[in-house]
Amino acid sequence: MSAALIYLRVSTEEQAERGYSIAAQREECRAKAQELGATEITEFVDEGVSGSILERPALVAALEKLKTGGIRWFICLDTSRLSRSVAHQLLLIDEIKKAGAELIFVNSKFTDTPEDRFHLTVLSAVDEYERARTRLRSLIGKRAKAKAGKLTHSPGLYGYEFDKETDTLHIIEEEAKIIRLMYQWFTSEEDASPYEIARRLNAMGIPSPKGKQWAKQTVKRILANSAYAGILYIRRYDTKDVKFNKYKPPEERVSRKERPREEWVPISVPAIVDKETWEAAQKRFENSRRRWRSYSAYPYLLSGLMRCGKCGATIHGNLVTSKGKKRAYYVCTAKSPGIPGRERCKSQYLNAPELEEIVWERVSGWLTNPERLRAELHAVFPDETAKALEIELATTEKELVQVSKERSRVATMFQKDLIPEVEMEQRLRGIKERWEYLSRRRERILRELSRHDLAAQELERLEELAAQVGDALDTLSLEEKKRLVNLLIEEITVTGKRIDIKAKIPDTIPENVAILETAAAGNGFYGRHDAAHRRS
Repeated sequence: MSAALIYLRVSTEEQAERGYSIAAQREECRAKAQELGATEITEFVDEGVSGSILERPALVAALEKLKTGGIRWFICLDTSRLSRSVAHQLLLIDEIKKAGAELIFVNSKFTDTPEDRFHLTVLSAVDEYERARTRLRSLIGKRAKAKAGKLTHSPGLYGYEFDKETDTLHIIEEEAKIIRLMYQWFTSEEDASPYEIARRLNAMGIPSPKGKQWAKQTVKRILANSAYAGILYIRRYDTKDVKFNKYKPPEERVSRKERPREEWVPISVPAIVDKETWEAAQKRFENSRRRWRSYSAYPYLLSGLMRCGKCGATIHGNLVTSKGKKRAYYVCTAKSPGIPGRERCKSQYLNAPELEEIVWERVSGWLTNPERLRAELHAVFPDETAKALEIELATTEKELVQVSKERSRVATMFQKDLIPEVEMEQRLRGIKERWEYLSRRRERILRELSRHDLAAQELERLEELAAQVGDALDTLSLEEKKRLVNLLIEEITVTGKRIDIKAKIPDTIPENVAILETAAAGNGFYGRHDAAHRRS
């Protein structure tokens, strides 16, 4: 066996760094493979991916390849190419060793002895320190630049181009004319809503900022952005690690967060519309919100939970006045008002009270009979999946035991003066990170297993919830019912006469537990108002 696997990685920030380009890594790693006598070389490349992320596409594929056998050497340029995290490095070293391969670093020797592992831990700690220091310097520099009125990067604003030499924005007059037209329509014509403006622009053949059809949300963002009146706010959102979400499991993903307003940094940019016009647009938005609050008097029980099974768009509440009477419906967004550039959905208007009664009967049924929910969960979760998870859980728990023993050994070595305090702290830090990673993995597996067999305390939680409402289920107010519905339902999909309810168990199971329930619904929840819209 003389096959070698080469793993190459470069992050976005490192693209320009000398020696870290993919081409440079490839050259050195291939030379090392040939020096070792490899007759077969397989490459796995992660380009533009941070070393702090464990679930990198090419790295995962490389580990899967290792498990098939036949690989003698796993070659990386250096430790930082494998991972930037101490815990991840130790974990990957174990995975490579289990597969029967030898880990080779081109720029350093590694023989997987306790001394080499300690040396690796120290190098990784220094590497993490350098990265943290670089990030801090970059952050300080960006803040200073922003306060000096300079942009730190292109904001990607429609109507402007970014000048990299001066770090400023210049107006693209052709696009600015479109923006001024949008503001003119919105502030002077009553029927020129964001939806109508998007429709007009599409009819005129004008492409959106991304070269596609205009959507009402794109129009709203432009009409609400103060940059077009000359003030651009940067550092408004904290987007740390958001770009790495695609490499992370769902439970570890993060979303951007708006910073406190006092942390926003205003920068003057060339204005496309005057301040008065922009303020007039904001006033119209506020007036529209006030009208909507007064108009939307019907407190829709299923608001924010529904999706159209025909086209996949969301379903929202819609009050319709007919012959002096107001009737509440649910309607697909792609049907009314419709989505610009897309054919109107053929779904029907849904009678809100009738549909809400069907869903509430299902929810109250769960609360009065939690054992029924357990049986339904068993029906949709295959036993084979549970067995695989149980094997993974046993392996993870075994690794946790080993990590615990390793922690005890380090403490014993320190007590016997076999290692200095500094070394003990370094080792324990790496052990702690690995323990935390394995613990998170164990929790994820347990959550998955809970979908197959709800633990006793979870059923007790549901029964406790049922006991809290008790016989008062039929006397709850609409707002109280709404809280329960949002607590127990993840999503409702309506396809023709079929209602599919995706449920969740509250509090004790953080992830949603999906069950597909079909409520046998008659024609009652289809709205009479639908006939008047068949042609739309």
